[in-house]
Amino acid sequence: MLVSGAVTTGANVTLMMRAALAKRRPLSSGKSSAVQEMEQLYKLLADNTTDIVVWLELDVRRRFISPAVRTVLGYEPEALLGTHPLDTVHPTEKDEFRRILDDLVQGKHEEALTVQRYRHKAGHWVWVEASFKLTRDSSGRPTGYVASLRDISARRAAEEALRLSEERLSLALDSGSDGLWDLDLTTGEIELSSHWFDMLGYRANEIVPHINTWHHLVHPEDAERSRRLFLDHLAGLTPAYECEYRLRRKSGGYVWTLARGKAVARDQNGRALRVVGTHIDITRRKEAELKIAHMANHDALTGLPNRALFRERLDDALAAARRQGGGFTILACDLDRFKTVNDSLGHPAGDELLRIIAKRLTSAVRDTDTVARLSGDEFAIILSTTRDADSARATARRIIDIVGEPVDLCGHSACVGVSLGIVQGCGVSDGADGLFRQADIALYRAKKAGRNTFCFYDDGMGSDVSERTLLELDLRDAVMRSEFLLHYQPIVDAASRTVRAFEALMRWTHPVRGTIPPTEFIPLAEETGLIVALGSWALHEACREAASWPGDLRVAVNVSAVQFARPGLEKVVGDALSASGLPAHRLELEITESVLMSDAESVVACLHRLRDLGVRIALDDFGTGYSSLSYLRRFPFDKIKIDRSFIRDISDGNTAAIVRAIVGLGERTGATITAEGVETAEQFEGVCREGCNQVQGYLFSEPLRASRVMNFVEELALRSSTPSFVCARSTAARPPSTRSPRGIAGVSGARRPAS
Repeated sequence: MLVSGAVTTGANVTLMMRAALAKRRPLSSGKSSAVQEMEQLYKLLADNTTDIVVWLELDVRRRFISPAVRTVLGYEPEALLGTHPLDTVHPTEKDEFRRILDDLVQGKHEEALTVQRYRHKAGHWVWVEASFKLTRDSSGRPTGYVASLRDISARRAAEEALRLSEERLSLALDSGSDGLWDLDLTTGEIELSSHWFDMLGYRANEIVPHINTWHHLVHPEDAERSRRLFLDHLAGLTPAYECEYRLRRKSGGYVWTLARGKAVARDQNGRALRVVGTHIDITRRKEAELKIAHMANHDALTGLPNRALFRERLDDALAAARRQGGGFTILACDLDRFKTVNDSLGHPAGDELLRIIAKRLTSAVRDTDTVARLSGDEFAIILSTTRDADSARATARRIIDIVGEPVDLCGHSACVGVSLGIVQGCGVSDGADGLFRQADIALYRAKKAGRNTFCFYDDGMGSDVSERTLLELDLRDAVMRSEFLLHYQPIVDAASRTVRAFEALMRWTHPVRGTIPPTEFIPLAEETGLIVALGSWALHEACREAASWPGDLRVAVNVSAVQFARPGLEKVVGDALSASGLPAHRLELEITESVLMSDAESVVACLHRLRDLGVRIALDDFGTGYSSLSYLRRFPFDKIKIDRSFIRDISDGNTAAIVRAIVGLGERTGATITAEGVETAEQFEGVCREGCNQVQGYLFSEPLRASRVMNFVEELALRSSTPSFVCARSTAARPPSTRSPRGIAGVSGARRPAS
């Protein structure tokens, strides 16, 4: 390899030449002592230099080699005398080296500097830099060549490592999206890479590469922060500059960048002179982070702030009121009749309705106010800087009006209302939790007052609502601790006076309060949604316990509209039967007219699927609705249960006629007729006279624990031979008649309170 430009000086050549001559012949006795001393000195230098000194004849054969060859190539000097340089050069480099030597021999060059690999005696290759110089005698005739060979293996390895590093860096920069910048702080000029321009959509000649341009491109919201961090680094307060900010594209939009830089030059006083760094496009990462942050603080369905962000905004409003004075208002909002729309038109329609209501609520307040969706159809609003109750009252009326406007849902007109609880906050208010609890109490009062209205909180509201809140918390704990159990009330065959079935009824014994009546906890369970879990548990528990009963004794379990509204009821029933081993024909599912009213078509279809499983279907509380007769035409029920209100007045001729007509309907459709709420011997005789097949009520038994079911069956069988057994219970001993909630998932209130 020819390296342009010879580096061997004339003095060096002379030194090497004279050293070689001194090696070839003894000193002449005729020479002066000064010449002899000089030649001895040249020889001493040649023998001790770390470079290999070589003398070559005109035919380029080696005639002298200095001792340094032992260290560099491992040979003894004598071993290489008479050899040609090509004999020890790497095969792949011989052709180029031969041309250089030929040019020297032919007189084309008098000097040459080459780099080749020379073979070491041990077999490996050594990188050598060799400089050649033509020598002449006193007459100017060529006499040979002096060469100096230097081991540059270490330098060559460092150069190769640097080359590879530069190639890798170049490849990384070419394949990446980093924009490089090099800022001269003395002039403000910046050198920018092509990727930097590509990142922002500019051509190189479209932008002035100066620090002022950079400042102009930074987003105004990010400018001060990026400037402060940059100055901190220039002042030596941070080891490097790092900041995320937005730069304006040529198109006008902004790209999020991660800027990193470091001062690479400072003057004697430590003042930064030059900073080099990169801009990395992090737009996708930043958008993902912002999206995740938005999802964490906003409702996915409506896009409104969620409970977490609402609480944060409420804390901010309270802190601002304490700092600056003034006040704010909280509105707790609950939609009226939403559940009816959701159950009748389906969840997709319900979701669309919630989105529309969210937009209406937002349009009814200012941009500085907060509208949040907390859960389901529960919303909350913070009215910032409200001065008096009148402005809050006006906003509440506006919200009621706009929410109450009809909504078109896929061709169906739906109309809902909204109830609002209002509390006003100020700097001396209790904490955020206390304020929102007061708004919730006011909301409860508004709903109790008739719904679709608003109510302001006052200090006298707390007691009854607090009791309800405690009961709700206890109810949630009871579900987790499985504090519920089932009691069973017998259903008796009117003719044989033997037990045909038992209806499962839910009971709750509180560890502190004792027995909680179903009239208290069941409506609360329905309102909070806990009734779904309770209903599923009741189905599994009733089937499990009934599986141990003998013969064809059936168990009846109530199913609510909520269970029908949600997909998968057939699976819940099937799983309960499968897990217990109870034959399907021994399970009766009781539904009320309210189930059919929610979405008659889908409910009837579900009833047919349940019937296909082998389950019996009963219509409960028949006669209390406006369209009971129409439902008998739409589905062939296995049993019709006449509501207790008719049985109570069975002695009245008109009531008896209605009962007689219902029995006639049952005979035509093949349905069993059961009279509910039979409490006296007279009522029993009346329903038997009108043709009812079965009876249920306190005349025969109160609801029983599961452990007493079989004992009652046996006792009733023994008593059935006594004609007067129905009068065995004294009417004076009966508790007063009560009506318990019905139409819930697998549970029912007691027909009468348990004794």
